[in-house]
Amino acid sequence: MPETIPLRLLIVDDQQSIGTLCATLGQRMGLLCFQAQSAAEALARLDSHAPDVMLADLLLGDRSGLELLTEVKKRLPLTEVAVMSAHGTIASAVQAMRLGAYDFVVKPFRVAELQLVLERMVEKVQSARRPQSRLSGGPGAALPCTDLEELERLTMHRVFEQVNGDKEKAQKLLGISRATLYRKIKRYGIQTRRQEEVTRETAKPMILLSQR
Repeated sequence: MPETIPLRLLIVDDQQSIGTLCATLGQRMGLLCFQAQSAAEALARLDSHAPDVMLADLLLGDRSGLELLTEVKKRLPLTEVAVMSAHGTIASAVQAMRLGAYDFVVKPFRVAELQLVLERMVEKVQSARRPQSRLSGGPGAALPCTDLEELERLTMHRVFEQVNGDKEKAQKLLGISRATLYRKIKRYGIQTRRQEEVTRETAKPMILLSQR
């Protein structure tokens, strides 16, 4: 029988604009969406509106998103959770995955990227409800990245894409030393921008103003 009950999505973010964006996307996917602006509010909803999938910000006012993730997985082990953060450090991403997160989404994210993560989480929840899927692990099963090296590679690429290849900004976001940054750039074949290109682009507005 086809599923008629929509899956529940809980969005936990203290930024109303992010919550609204995620809820709008979830509704377009046919999900029943709820929002919470703190970990306490999210935990209070678990009993009355137990979510099937969740998007949780890493930095919340009362507790961290990782603490919330731990509590949710303890109480609702089948709920799939993606952690979101504007501070896409490798350490945070790896820790989130070790605690049971489905994925780690770096802000600002593209709508298409977030939709893909949601679609995969929804597919995993739906597959878990089909006995044959658990036995066969069908070809359409969507699984998270469980390889920590691959997770590190994806996080590095996401951060460099976010900062347009700026090594200095990437180092600050990732929270690693310059030497470590350069080793990982070489290891994962990441495209970066030369410092003179960054300086030249930064100086463009000043040149235009001086010519007026």
